Amino acid sequence: MRVFALCLVVLTACGPTDVLTLSSDRSTARANGTDAVTVTATVKNAGGVVQSGVTVFFSAPSGTLSKLSATTDAFGKATTTITSATAQTIVVKAALDAASMGVTTSVTFSASNALRFSTSPRNTVAGDLLRPIPVVAIEDAMGGATTSTAMVTVSITAGSCAAALDASSLTSVAAQDGSASFYGLKSSTAATGCTLTATSDGAIAGVSTAFDIQ
Repeated sequence: MRVFALCLVVLTACGPTDVLTLSSDRSTARANGTDAVTVTATVKNAGGVVQSGVTVFFSAPSGTLSKLSATTDAFGKATTTITSATAQTIVVKAALDAASMGVTTSVTFSASNALRFSTSPRNTVAGDLLRPIPVVAIEDAMGGATTSTAMVTVSITAGSCAAALDASSLTSVAAQDGSASFYGLKSSTAATGCTLTATSDGAIAGVSTAFDIQ
C-alpha cells in the first residue's frame, strides 16, 4: 500500500469570484481513531491571489472531523483533521456555501501494519553515510510493537529534494523483531529538505523527519 509524504489529490471548483482547492497531507492512515490526517482548503480569487477571512465548510459521511468550518488565514488556507476507528475510505468535502458543489479528496483508513521511523537521519555531508542509522519500526494498526520479519525498503521521498540514494546503498533489509536498521545509506548529491520513505508489502508507508545533505 503506497503512501505519499504529501497527498497531491487536488480538485478545483470555481465560484463567481473565488477558487477553492483541497488537499490532504496523506492519503492513507491507521484506522485507530487517533491517527489524524490534515485536510487543507486553499481559497484564491480568479486572479490567483489568496483570500483571507473566508469561511470554508467541511463535511464527511463518516469518520470524525475536528472542525466542520474554519476561516482562511493570511495564506488563504483553512484546515481540519479527520480520524476513523474503522477501516474505510472517506471522501472529505470542502465548500464555500451550502449551495456550492464544493471539492473533495479521499483518505483511506487501514487496519494494516504501519511503518514508523523510530530513528531519522540528521544533516549529513554528501558522500557520507546517513547518521544516526535510520531505523524503521513495524507497528500494528493501534501503534503497538510487532515481531514482523518483513522486508522494508527505503528511498528518498519523491519530491522532497533533488537528491537520491547512491546505487551502493543497501535500501532493502529484513526486519528483526519488528525493526529494520539501514546502516549503509548515503547520497553524493547535496540537497535540502530531504526525507526518507519506508515501504513494505501490505503496510502503510512511513516518512522520516527532514534532513539536509550538505
